[in-house]
Amino acid sequence: SSTHARSDAMDDYTIGSHGSAHIVYPEWFTKSFMDLRDDLSESVSAGKKGIIIFFSFDRCAHCKAFIEKTLSDPAIRNRIQKSYDIISMDIFSNAEVTDLKGNVMTISQFAETSKARLTPTLIFYGPDKTRLVKIVGFYPPEKFNRVLDYIDTGSYKKIRLSKYLNKSNPNKKSNPVNFRYQYFLAAPSKLRSIRKDAKKPMFVVFDNPGCSACNRFHKRVLQNTVITKAAKEYDAIILDRNDTKTEVLLPDGRTLSPSGWDKELQLSYDISVVFFDEQNKEVHRLDSETGRDRMMNSMLYVRDKGYERHEQFLHWIREQLQKGTLPKY
Repeated sequence: SSTHARSDAMDDYTIGSHGSAHIVYPEWFTKSFMDLRDDLSESVSAGKKGIIIFFSFDRCAHCKAFIEKTLSDPAIRNRIQKSYDIISMDIFSNAEVTDLKGNVMTISQFAETSKARLTPTLIFYGPDKTRLVKIVGFYPPEKFNRVLDYIDTGSYKKIRLSKYLNKSNPNKKSNPVNFRYQYFLAAPSKLRSIRKDAKKPMFVVFDNPGCSACNRFHKRVLQNTVITKAAKEYDAIILDRNDTKTEVLLPDGRTLSPSGWDKELQLSYDISVVFFDEQNKEVHRLDSETGRDRMMNSMLYVRDKGYERHEQFLHWIREQLQKGTLPKY
């Protein structure tokens, strides 16, 4: 295990490379006949809080990480089994599902109507069929525990998940490491002038300097030579999400602090990346623990305007895998 003082469980775990994963769902997941109305009423009859839909697909490395690292944590497994029935769905499946309103469609269509653009996406439904919370991407055990707390404490009725996670963050930070980069723009506060007649897409990293997830993302992703090279095709910005003082002149002419922009975007994770097209419209985001391959594929997806054909990032990924055009990093 890690020797430095501020390690956490994720420091010894690396998310695998995309497309090489093979998922085995835990045997304690609910065997569903894909009528969610029945699943929910059975769950409630058993005295549980509701159901969780776990959207994934077979080769998703971040889904595998969620199963291996988070859902196999004994305390989390117990919490879920006691309170929820969890149902897995492959976002590419043409099998039929009946949603909570009684609409019949393919699982693939249900994933689209649920806006499950990235896997894993987990959606929690309560006893009265309301959606309690949706999380996108891989959440390590400590972070996922706090998502469960958010529901258990009833906080979901009062505040957004992003606000709750940022407020309740016990993640005491180590001394921020001073990471050096050539590719981040030096004066991100002048975004309006930088992006006036933009020829490139942009990505903005909202950082929480010194947090363990942030340090991992810097070391494993942002400093990686493949990413460094790909970043040349972007205007790349890094902002301290806690900064309430700096005034950033946004492309749309408004002035906001990094902290204000972070809140407006409703980002949940310790370190997040938001992608914008040449017209400064958000087209993609990574708001969870992210590995190098997913960051790299996201950069290609936005650079090549994959979102114009596929609003769901993973449909674009599958298209690239089928064509054999997804690079090996």
